Amino acid sequence: MAKHFWGVVLILSLVLGLAAAAPARDLPPPEEAALFSYGDLGKVDLSPKQVELEVYVSPSPELAACRRMIAQVQDQVQQFYARLGVYLVYVPAGPKPGPLAPAQRLRVELLSDKEWLDKSFKAFDVAPPLRLRFLQVCRDKCAYAHLPLSVVHISFKRFEQAQLSADPKDESLNRNWLANLLCHELGHLLGLYHAHEFVNDPIPVRLPDKTPNFMSQKIAFKKTMGFVEFQRLLIHSYLSKGKVYQQYQAVNFDPLRYLELVKLHNGYREPLSQMAKMAQRVKKGNPKTFDDGDDEDDDD
Repeated sequence: MAKHFWGVVLILSLVLGLAAAAPARDLPPPEEAALFSYGDLGKVDLSPKQVELEVYVSPSPELAACRRMIAQVQDQVQQFYARLGVYLVYVPAGPKPGPLAPAQRLRVELLSDKEWLDKSFKAFDVAPPLRLRFLQVCRDKCAYAHLPLSVVHISFKRFEQAQLSADPKDESLNRNWLANLLCHELGHLLGLYHAHEFVNDPIPVRLPDKTPNFMSQKIAFKKTMGFVEFQRLLIHSYLSKGKVYQQYQAVNFDPLRYLELVKLHNGYREPLSQMAKMAQRVKKGNPKTFDDGDDEDDDD
């Protein structure tokens, strides 16, 4: 899955020198702090919301397994979002996107690997001389959610080869995994960030009953995923064009700038890196190896 998506985008920006997003609206510091504080989301309209969704499956032979399961996968995705009060309305999807718009009409494209690379080059504006470096940075990735474009691009071949089981008995597990992937990536298009992004925000990786958060990296093959009320509030604030939508508007839907400001104005802290964790253990006289009893994230 698209492991550490925002981090990957940052690496791409630094390593490849990708074009920066249009500059954000210049807000006076007090106004910026008030806008990006989660201390008060204002009155959030929690009435049911409809979102149109295009799901395009490439006719490539690489997508044969995808075509066999996509109808049931779409049902599972629809049922999951209904629990959040978001009603996905599937609309016809051809090779070219319809009139996409943030918080209104979104699109998921399940593509051959070549199609996925071509669309990723275009979405990230990767010039031909830099494409080899892009391939190296993204060699273990299979999905990107492009919030400014209202599109998710998925290489089904990469996902299938890296994640799915070839055992026919695991068909339902494979279907669950693909449905979970779509739920997760759509979460990004609805304004959510990863559950592991910060260590002191209200979004846990797992719920108290150990159910994985759908925006975590613990969703592989899981039959059930969950969410917390704060995530429901964020989604509805975004879809009703409330405070969360206005936050994204202020940064021209640039997720990296959005996270920077959310971190700054809410006092959130990022998780320690693996090296920092090891340094702490050495300092405490407990130099375990990285995978010695750690509860590290699975691939997302």
